[in-house]
Amino acid sequence: GPQDFALPRFSLVNPQIRAEGEATVTDGLPTGDFDIELSEIAPFAPGLSGPASVSANASGDAQGGIDFEVTGNAQGTDIAATGRVAPEAQGREITARVSADIASLAPFSQLAGRPLGGSVDLDAAGTVMPDLSAFDVTIDGQAANLDIGVEAAQRLLDGTGSIDARLSRDAPGEIAVQDLDIRFPAFSVQADATGSGDSQSATFEARLNDIGLFTPDFTGPVTASGRATRAASGDLDLDVTATGPGGTSADVSGRYLQNGTLDLGVTGQAQLGLVNDLIAPRRLDGTARFDLQVDGPPALSSVTGTISTADAQLAVPTVGLTVQDIDTTVRLSGDRADLSLTAALEKGGRISASGPVALTGGFEADLAIALDDLELRDPELYETTADGRLTVTGPLAGGALIAGLVELGPTEIQVPSSGIGALGDLPEVRHVGAPQDVQRTLARAGLTIAGVEIGDAAAGAEGPAGPGYGLDVTIRAPSRIFIRGRGLDAELGGELEIGGTTNQVIPVGEFELIRGRLDILQQRFELDEGGAYLQGDFRPFIRLVATTETATGTRVRIIVEGPANEPEVRFESTPDMPQDEVLAQLIFGRDLSSISPLQAVQLAAAVGTLAGRGGGGLIDDFRADTGLDDLDITTDDEGNAAVRAGKYISENVYTDITVGTDQTSINLNLDVTDDITAQGRVSSDGETSLGVFFERDY
Repeated sequence: GPQDFALPRFSLVNPQIRAEGEATVTDGLPTGDFDIELSEIAPFAPGLSGPASVSANASGDAQGGIDFEVTGNAQGTDIAATGRVAPEAQGREITARVSADIASLAPFSQLAGRPLGGSVDLDAAGTVMPDLSAFDVTIDGQAANLDIGVEAAQRLLDGTGSIDARLSRDAPGEIAVQDLDIRFPAFSVQADATGSGDSQSATFEARLNDIGLFTPDFTGPVTASGRATRAASGDLDLDVTATGPGGTSADVSGRYLQNGTLDLGVTGQAQLGLVNDLIAPRRLDGTARFDLQVDGPPALSSVTGTISTADAQLAVPTVGLTVQDIDTTVRLSGDRADLSLTAALEKGGRISASGPVALTGGFEADLAIALDDLELRDPELYETTADGRLTVTGPLAGGALIAGLVELGPTEIQVPSSGIGALGDLPEVRHVGAPQDVQRTLARAGLTIAGVEIGDAAAGAEGPAGPGYGLDVTIRAPSRIFIRGRGLDAELGGELEIGGTTNQVIPVGEFELIRGRLDILQQRFELDEGGAYLQGDFRPFIRLVATTETATGTRVRIIVEGPANEPEVRFESTPDMPQDEVLAQLIFGRDLSSISPLQAVQLAAAVGTLAGRGGGGLIDDFRADTGLDDLDITTDDEGNAAVRAGKYISENVYTDITVGTDQTSINLNLDVTDDITAQGRVSSDGETSLGVFFERDY
């Protein structure tokens, strides 16, 4: 015929390629064969390398069909296909069997644009129309240690698994998946579709054998099953149920409309601990319940309903904080969520928050936060309670303003003893070869393994990131901020303005001295100036000064200054002299060269007290046990002993009682305003006094 031709046997040989073969076409039916071998496949398939070969043969028969066979090899991959192309009268339908044996997917990573790994052995058999308008193919495959460059997927696909399925199509646009069966050590999926057109339906079952693959806090299977049925209108009716450990469950029912919108109801509950891997070292415990409706396009703006928690708990080990009894209700209404939350701190007190949050853009919020008797403490430094009202307004994604007032109750700042012995600081503990569970625990605590920071400690090494939140917060404590330890016993009061941003906190103001004393080796010095303020990292910084005159006529200022956890003491004198000389005159009223050996030992003890080699002592422990705000043992100029006890009996009324060997007196201080104080005194000898004092700092 006019389309017939013949290609005699040919042979092409050079260092890059060897090819040979022959072909004829008779009455439109091809017959022939060829073999091609490449010394290097890289020029034809970038990303691959090494030799490659392909062989093929075809022969037409009297019925007008064509039998064919193709084999190929490259990069350790073998491909083979055998089959028959039906006569033209049958639409050239192809009946074939294809096999692919891929020893390693790794060489194909560049072609795929992502790292690949594992091996695949695949067989497929069935019939296919050349334009894919109809087909019926059965797939039988095995895979081992698949890796597609996604850690979560690698956990699922680890080990040897099998994939079996039948794919068919007998109408344009509709592909039926029948007898799908995927089984790996970690999970399995089975699905089946039946019917066609308006009566088409599909069912599926899936099982994750152990959710512990993804969250170490839970073990046990997760299952899901469901059915999708096509309605006469063309919409899909859906009914899906899922279950998991710890009572986790979800039910989804409704309809997927032909126009691409959803009309679904979603109800169930989930364990909050499922997110612990994402928020480590913080930990959540409890159950979230949800009752939602999705009405519209598949977007968050189409979701309405309620998400709630009850008796949940959050632990933040890096700051020693545990929040419990967390009751939350989130009401979703399109592009807005209304939040209502209450919780309790394990150490005492409650916190609540409420208000709307936008679910689009920067997540604009208008939240009101209340603090009620929150117990805040650092066992080594401070203890206080906080009441306050705060607002958070603006975008939660960054730039929102945190503003309001926090009032502190009685506050104890304990200047700690240094605890340094003759051996110095203990060396850093290095964890070498720690197992995974130990590493997770250390990470949650922000500690180190073999000297390398992990967890939050490493995350915070580069300082804060992101836009941060603006700050306009007042911290108020008119009185009863007590600083004790290393011979100090002082009371302060005042207020601070916290400005700047959460990335760069700017505290302004200070808590000023109300009354106080410094004891050094039976010597008592009344504090006459000083205060405390916050640094950018919220560490209290103190400066307290006592001024006195020694028996030798030297005027001495004792200055305690520095971070509250590690203040330094220095002495200034008029006339100026070395600090050890000042201390000798201060305590013993004589020059350093004139003190006795016993006094030298006492002088060393005084230096030890100031340097932090001791605590508050028996008196301080007794004061704490009795609930007093102040307790002191004093002596007068004649050496008579007396005991003084003081306590706040209301927010602005302070009283102290002094019981001595010859008389007893009661003092009463009433803070009328921030600037005006009324003071009264009555003693056992009948003396009384009353005074009004005005004081203002400029």
